[in-house]
Amino acid sequence: MKKLLLPSIIAISVFTSTAYASNHNVVEVYKTESCGCCTLWADGVKEAGFNVKENIVSETQLMKKYQQAGVPNNLLSCHFATYQGKDLVGHIPVDSLKNIDLMDKSKSGIAVAGMPTGSLGMYAGDYKESYQVIAFDKSGNQSLFKSYN
Repeated sequence: MKKLLLPSIIAISVFTSTAYASNHNVVEVYKTESCGCCTLWADGVKEAGFNVKENIVSETQLMKKYQQAGVPNNLLSCHFATYQGKDLVGHIPVDSLKNIDLMDKSKSGIAVAGMPTGSLGMYAGDYKESYQVIAFDKSGNQSLFKSYN
């Protein structure tokens, strides 16, 4: 019995750790079926080497995700995602996503409010608006994560 127990514990441990690691490193996107810019954002994240899982949800389900995450109303956008236990709102650039581990640990996520022209998924030739990535917590507190010009 003891000879079987240790290999079984090791196998379960390896499987559980692998499953956690693979799920933890997936950018899980929630978007409505009709939003093309959300698809372009997810495609850009995939092209940057991230694993992406897209979930088609209703507008009501999307709003519920925002509410559950405590996303402040001024930071809402057209899609919601999660990555490494953090909440992502809107057209977040890949380099901000890659640096999410540098975010203040008290913050629950980052957001790009609205849909700024020139951000990831919001292409308009060479034209780009200036915008900010804002870190937020579940109480609604916000701070600058990074600016893009």
